[in-house]
Amino acid sequence: MNKKPVITVLYHIFYEDSCHDICLELKPLAVYQPHFLFNICLETPDKIAMCKMLRNNFPGCFIIFTSNKGKDIGAKLALFQCLFELEINPDYVLLLHDKKSLQALKSKTWKKELLKIVSPDMIVLIMDLFQKNEDIGIIGTKEYIIKEPFVNNRFTDLNGNHIGNLLDDYQIKIDSFKFIAGTMFWARARPFNDFFTRHNTLDIRKNLENGNIIDNFSGTVTHSWERLLTWIVTSNGYSIKGI
Repeated sequence: MNKKPVITVLYHIFYEDSCHDICLELKPLAVYQPHFLFNICLETPDKIAMCKMLRNNFPGCFIIFTSNKGKDIGAKLALFQCLFELEINPDYVLLLHDKKSLQALKSKTWKKELLKIVSPDMIVLIMDLFQKNEDIGIIGTKEYIIKEPFVNNRFTDLNGNHIGNLLDDYQIKIDSFKFIAGTMFWARARPFNDFFTRHNTLDIRKNLENGNIIDNFSGTVTHSWERLLTWIVTSNGYSIKGI
């Protein structure tokens, strides 16, 4: 009989009206008794009421507050730091946030598709895929697995210069340019543990941009780390699986 997996959920919350929906979205995970770590942005109103709701729905959860630095990427780095300090040592981590993407025309559809990875049937499938395929390191919605443009030995999109510099700075060697856009995915925890043991999460966070930045017109360090969070896993020889 397979050992029950240890799962930690890292969830960033920016919008005060999303808390009720989050509690409903995460209910299918209850059977696995995961550890829940929540980050609430310091700018978010009604934080006390939100904390009460989260603790009522997820007894024993941990909640932190951070500034709006690096958007959900900065929040997830802070949550990883919290995870390591708590010494939970999970088998798998699940990265989520209350994505609305107000600048996107299809934001509701976007979030619904990204969140299918926490539907009851999909959770069972994902656990089965991880346990039967040791080469799979990261699993997300297949429609959001994107290949970063790379031509003539350089990244050519707006974030290209930042990406190249970060890969060099952190000595990440990649064979695949695919990443999961939206930064909502399941992953094996070990690659993150190994990487962030060598590179402090909060030091990385210091270099991210402040506020609700976008990369529509120029690249950002924040959006470049959206790619690197996938590549931390795949650079260790693991593959991406889309569902």
